[in-house]
Amino acid sequence: MRGEVLNYDDVAGQGLISGDDGIRYTFQRSELQQLTPVRSGMRVDFVGQGTVATGVIIVPSAAPSHGAVADTDRTSAWGYFRRCIARYADGTGRARRKEYWYFVLFHLLILLAPFTVAMVFAGVAGDAPEDDPMLLVAGLFGILAGLVYLFFILPGIAVLIRRFHDVGLSGWLILLGLIPYIGGLITFIITLLREQGRDGLGPRHVQDAHRRQDRPALGMLLGDAQRQVRVALVVEQARKLALLLRGL
Repeated sequence: MRGEVLNYDDVAGQGLISGDDGIRYTFQRSELQQLTPVRSGMRVDFVGQGTVATGVIIVPSAAPSHGAVADTDRTSAWGYFRRCIARYADGTGRARRKEYWYFVLFHLLILLAPFTVAMVFAGVAGDAPEDDPMLLVAGLFGILAGLVYLFFILPGIAVLIRRFHDVGLSGWLILLGLIPYIGGLITFIITLLREQGRDGLGPRHVQDAHRRQDRPALGMLLGDAQRQVRVALVVEQARKLALLLRGL
């Protein structure tokens, strides 16, 4: 998450960050990942845990190009995943493509680990009686895989909603995934789209929040029309592909 340093007391080693999500976070000197002196007004990247900022990184300033600030987010793959877990059930704001797909990657890896172990022990046990220790271990890891799956349901929905926000669509459109045959394909295509600007959903990643300007009414209407056309095109392409696959 991004934010701006409101104040920092170097003697006490404490400071306050105003997050782009509208929440204020406190942080300690020990959470600073760089030796750069901290001053009010600095842009920082951090992981929010409640109202506490951890892993605070000062974002280097970049020269704007055509009114936009270059993307300088250097969050690691694991950092994106941790961010999604920290915002466990938070569907507000945006999630860029990297954040969403790194979450999917680590989610699948963590889920596959106990499932694979369960399958290995079950395969070794073969036709052994039900009280065989191998089958017991396989069952325990199978239960663990089920618990992991349940744990990731809420953060998966939350980050998907934020991914839809990032392409300029309402989070309610994740319900398109419930459409038989083509719902999953529609959702997959939307998660691959590039970010789009939309008021009220948080700052775009390539644009500093303090440099944004309100769009005129005509621009907002055109933007809404473009989003509707984009969704209609995605749905139509997904429908055609589904019909093609069914005909194979």
